[in-house]
Amino acid sequence: MGETTLQNEEELDVKIEEVERALQETRDQLLRRTAEMENMRRRHQQEREQLIFEANRRLILDLLTMLDDLERTMEHASEQKDPLTQGIELIYKNFLKTLERYGVRPMLAVGEPFDHAKHDALLEEPREDIEPGIITREIQRGYLLNDNVLRHAKVFVSKAAE
Repeated sequence: MGETTLQNEEELDVKIEEVERALQETRDQLLRRTAEMENMRRRHQQEREQLIFEANRRLILDLLTMLDDLERTMEHASEQKDPLTQGIELIYKNFLKTLERYGVRPMLAVGEPFDHAKHDALLEEPREDIEPGIITREIQRGYLLNDNVLRHAKVFVSKAAE
């Protein structure tokens, strides 16, 4: 009977080891699945944020064309500050303030060095009074969205006079 008890104990030890191994495998699988779920959740959140950002970016770009129209209207408005011109200027200023609350702000371009990451050069102007590579005129204002280029400024750039 002593041998049978020893044999039963050995079989129990083997079964305990098998159960512990199976339990460890199950724990490992659970940890992997939990990590996969967390990664999926994080990826889904990033994709959602990117979709929202892209939708906002497209809307803001469309709104910027209206802002351009207001700027052109003010440029061609009479020198006299009649009520209509004053109303357009007020709308323009309020529009800019609203965009700024959402992280949109105009870029400074004229007098700055040309930067292809921020500017689109439409023309190079030969200039003797300005060193080459400096923006001389802004044709269309560029805008930043939270320090990222939303729309490149369309500019003229100086070059050495020939």
